[in-house]
Amino acid sequence: MDEHVPVLIVGGAYTGLSTALGLAARGVKPLLVERRPTTATLPKAWGLNPRTWELLDTIPGVTGDLRAEQAGPGYLQVMAGPSLIEATAPEVDREAILAALRALTPASPCTLPQAKVEKVLRARAEDFGADLRYGTELVRWEQDGELVTATLREVSSGREYSVRADYLVAADGHASPIRTALGIPVGGGGEVGYVYVVTFDADLSDYYEADRFTVVSIRGSGMSLIHDGEGTNTLWVDYRPDQGETEALFTEELCLERVRRAVGVPELECRIRNARPFALNHKVAERFRAGRVLLAGDAAHACPPVGGQGGNLAIQDGYDLAWRLALVLSGQAGPALLDTYETERRPVVTVTVEREVELATVAEGRVLSAVDESQPIPTIGEMLGFRYHSAAVCAEPGDDHGLQENPAEPTGRPGTRAPHVPLTRDGSELSVHRLFGKGFVLLADGDGPEWTDAAAKVAGRLGVELDAHRIGAELDDPGGFWRTRYGVDAAGAVLVRPDSVIAWRSRTTVADPERALENALTAVLQR
Repeated sequence: MDEHVPVLIVGGAYTGLSTALGLAARGVKPLLVERRPTTATLPKAWGLNPRTWELLDTIPGVTGDLRAEQAGPGYLQVMAGPSLIEATAPEVDREAILAALRALTPASPCTLPQAKVEKVLRARAEDFGADLRYGTELVRWEQDGELVTATLREVSSGREYSVRADYLVAADGHASPIRTALGIPVGGGGEVGYVYVVTFDADLSDYYEADRFTVVSIRGSGMSLIHDGEGTNTLWVDYRPDQGETEALFTEELCLERVRRAVGVPELECRIRNARPFALNHKVAERFRAGRVLLAGDAAHACPPVGGQGGNLAIQDGYDLAWRLALVLSGQAGPALLDTYETERRPVVTVTVEREVELATVAEGRVLSAVDESQPIPTIGEMLGFRYHSAAVCAEPGDDHGLQENPAEPTGRPGTRAPHVPLTRDGSELSVHRLFGKGFVLLADGDGPEWTDAAAKVAGRLGVELDAHRIGAELDDPGGFWRTRYGVDAAGAVLVRPDSVIAWRSRTTVADPERALENALTAVLQR
């Protein structure tokens, strides 16, 4: 008899691991398969942005493990010059930047390389009970109205076996054979550029802090040096097959010459470990769902790794899929809730991907040269100021349906990320974001006890996990931010989803809080 699993995830990098982790943490035990024998071993992507950190922080133990893996400072050092030995860093008031960030989010910078992030995600997913089978590949699959049936193969032995799943998550990369088999068209500019990534060993500690993630743009050369703060150095070299360049050009001798030129030391002792081409992709799938198959990460959208958002988008996709799938599989939500994943994510992702493409093409060398640490906050609006519009959000009359708002001037409108508010409970400090993640949360004003009473009754009647908190009663708001940032008056309330997005708001009390809350939650859950 075929093995049955609730969710089959194909792909074991950021997207697949975050989906598996999010599901397992909610009691759903997925099966993940990945052809590679293990997780990433090279730095690849780097950095977790504040939004990603907020989401991962809702899963017990994850952010603590990530911090334990971080050897040096949690922020990125960016330098530029004609070579590494002549490179300088811009003057930056880091404390002012961090203070501005702390006003918006409890998250702080983290620049771990992908290899270490995947290590943590994998370990935690397995701790929660996810079945992760590395060295296993998808051979073929088909779906009907009830199930997905897949044939899997162990790479080492060649043994094949069948698995049935309620849903299939395609986390199989930008080429995505699953997306191709579904016939889903892909928009965007395709391959907008190419680089050669050269990994090498050399002692460069005289030129930057060894435990700090550092990016050095080599002006006028089409090259950038990257040190991951963990001992791995890479050189990204502009690669132009459209001008006749081929992979055969990148011999060990040429790679060594380019490294020495970028460093500025002609006789540098250096060993080339690896050199491989890398395409800078601009892709957005026209659909993120086809029946029981859902696309996520690079399978749904891909962008150049210039601003560091591709990996973050992948993890966020996984989280967003996980909470929806968990609710649908448990019967708390209707299957139509899964449609809201595409409806919400695709417009927001498209904006971010297009900005990453612009960053990749505006600068002289094109390869990471557009990164400028003196301007680190422009993307905060995209990270924290996004807006979702779907059936899982109860829009208010007169909503402009915009995709962004300034996170420094939050409105509390449904579809926005719940604004950060520093709170205290029994004298201990905590962010309002510490209340989110597992289920739905109702935040009510301290003058509105009727809301918490209603929440208990609605949760019991619908069989939904719903916690309720009163700000100004059990939770203190010493800064007086709650009402202003959430746009509520005395006795108002907001309903927050597991992804810390505001689903519904009542600015003040209503005649029948229980009915109002039940109607809102039923609509959001697509029941």
